[in-house]
This record gives sequence, C-alpha cells and structure tokens, in this order.
Amino acid sequence: MDAEHATDRLSPRELAAWMQGERKALQELCKLIRQHIADMPDVNRTGWLRALNAAFERLASHLERHFAAKQEDGYLRMVVEHRPTLAPQVDDMRREHDEILHLAERIRQDLSTVTPEQRLIVADICARIQRFMAVVADHEQREVMITMYVFSQDLGATD
Repeated sequence: MDAEHATDRLSPRELAAWMQGERKALQELCKLIRQHIADMPDVNRTGWLRALNAAFERLASHLERHFAAKQEDGYLRMVVEHRPTLAPQVDDMRREHDEILHLAERIRQDLSTVTPEQRLIVADICARIQRFMAVVADHEQREVMITMYVFSQDLGATD
C-alpha cells in the first residue's frame, strides 16, 4: 500500500488533519468549477467547454484517489474497528463511493461527446455537475460526522 492509502497508519489527530485537507481540496475544486460554470460564454464555448472538461476530470480523479484512500485498509475500516455497530453505515458509505464514481463517469462521458453548439445539452451537463457536487458535499459531511463521533474520545472529548 502506498503512502496515499496509508490512512490506517494515522493517529486520530493525523486522520482529522488528513480529512480536513482532503475536504478543503474538494471544496476548492468545486468552487473553481462553480465559478467556471457561472462564467459560461454565450458564444465561442469551445475553450470554455475544454476547460470545464479538464476541471471536472481533476475533480473525478481526486474523488477516485480520495475514496480509494478511505477504503483500502483505510479509516473506514478503523471506524468499524472502533465502533462495530456502525458497520451498516460504513457499508452505506462504501456503496455511495461506487455510486458517486458511477455518476462522475456518466458526466465524463457526456462531457467528452458534447459539442459547444449543443447549448441545451451543455446547460444540462452543467446542472448535473452542480447536483453532483452537492451530492459529494453531503456525502463528505456525513462521513465527517460519523468519523468525529467515532474518534471524539480519542481526540480528548468526554462523554
């Protein structure tokens, strides 16, 4: 396992810092995409569409790495080890990873085939990207909450 997937070796404090860094990176990527979508030109969308495709590719690739780090002997396993009763919720999170990556792949496919002249389809893809980012944000928030719950005592919280 490479260092990128070594979240199982982190202390609770290090895990919290890693999660914060990952969350910040996702937020920044999403912010850039939202701004790019807001700046869609009325004409000459070729370069704009190419940049949207590249930005979404960065987001999707980041999520692939991010989810792999969580799952491959990573902190989701640690959550279950600390609180076995949360196994169903962790299984749900893992399934959502697959669903989110599936949604990303469908957007990637549509971005690769749409032309700048297909204004309505471009607008639909942009709306789907924005919904996708909202789904990712919701998923990440729920993972943060479950992880904070599990490791709060290790970080010095009291009952």
